[in-house]
Amino acid sequence: MKFSNDNDVLTVYLSGRIDANNSADIESEIAEVLAKNPDKAPVFDAGELEYISSAGLRVLLKLRKQFGKNLDVINTSNDVYSIFEVTGFTELLNVKKKLREISLEGLEVIGGGGFSTVYRLDSETIVKVFTSSMATLAGAEKDRMISREVFLHDIPTAIAYDVVKAGDKYGLVYEMIDADTVAGTISKHPERLEELSLKMARLMKKLHTTEFAPGTFPDARDILHRWAQLPFRKGLISAEDKALIDGAIDRIPARNTFVHMDYHPKNVMLNDNELVLIDVGDSGLGHPIVDLLVTYAHLVFIGKVAEKHGKDDPAAGHHSQTLGLDRKMLASVWEAMMPEYFGTTDTETLKRYEEIIGGYAPLFMLCGICLIPMPDEKRAMIAAPLLEMIRKTLPTLKPIEGI
Repeated sequence: MKFSNDNDVLTVYLSGRIDANNSADIESEIAEVLAKNPDKAPVFDAGELEYISSAGLRVLLKLRKQFGKNLDVINTSNDVYSIFEVTGFTELLNVKKKLREISLEGLEVIGGGGFSTVYRLDSETIVKVFTSSMATLAGAEKDRMISREVFLHDIPTAIAYDVVKAGDKYGLVYEMIDADTVAGTISKHPERLEELSLKMARLMKKLHTTEFAPGTFPDARDILHRWAQLPFRKGLISAEDKALIDGAIDRIPARNTFVHMDYHPKNVMLNDNELVLIDVGDSGLGHPIVDLLVTYAHLVFIGKVAEKHGKDDPAAGHHSQTLGLDRKMLASVWEAMMPEYFGTTDTETLKRYEEIIGGYAPLFMLCGICLIPMPDEKRAMIAAPLLEMIRKTLPTLKPIEGI
């Protein structure tokens, strides 16, 4: 039996057949290794395991009782996974099937954002590959479970089939037939801008009126607090500024309605003329202002800031590449969405709403520039006017009421 102790993880490699003939010997070998690593719970890699009998399962059960928690059994084949499932051991252990490996070579890129890229895998499926260095298998599986929960609440999102590996990265395979992003469709068919903007507004309203049980997803305010840690750690804001931002976040009312946290035309697909969300892994529960401020920042605010810094602005370049539409088109999407979302064409009301939403937008951009590769002096230069806006507006800013 093989063992490894890399990156502070003790891995036990199960192979061949484990049954009454050899289970006692295998148990002894595992006990010997664990005695040398008393502080580590083992991970069992079943990539080469062909069969495990009740005798072998009892060995794992003893270890579970020893460590007082579910142990990880990874890379199981379909046949071996079926044994764990039929015997109920998938409830006792964290059993994971072996991930399918795919190649991205030659695949069409059809969407994505700052942390993932979406590829057309075949005629009926797409794959979202997580590009962040922080992306883990656990994170991909969490994304899959969130997609399932959202789908079951009648929010149109792509069905997540399974987690896959693409080189050293993880991805999720989704059902998606003959689809393009809203941004991609508008780019190719600008005459559809208003039609699709209205659809985006209606879908956004549906998100913000769909309730979940408390705790199903994170509180959106907690997510905003985590975002606010980024500029503080980068040294862009002081502890006093951080307290001001946290106070404004805390004043946002609690809600158990869905917020996407990154709602823009590149994160929404057009499938059979219906809109479908493709990126719900960072979703939360909260007041609609959280989504509105992010969407406004993407569609309007970042473009306005970019105009002041010129075409060489790294934030503007990253934003343009991510969304795939020019600033004028993005602003037009927002202008078309507003009356439909708020259910009014009154100019003064819409102006007041936009001023409130825009008051929060600098916070999003301030956090966002911390994730974009650029020289520190450039980041500080962009942050300075954003911080001025935050100091001016956030102390008295309150969310829109009645939405």
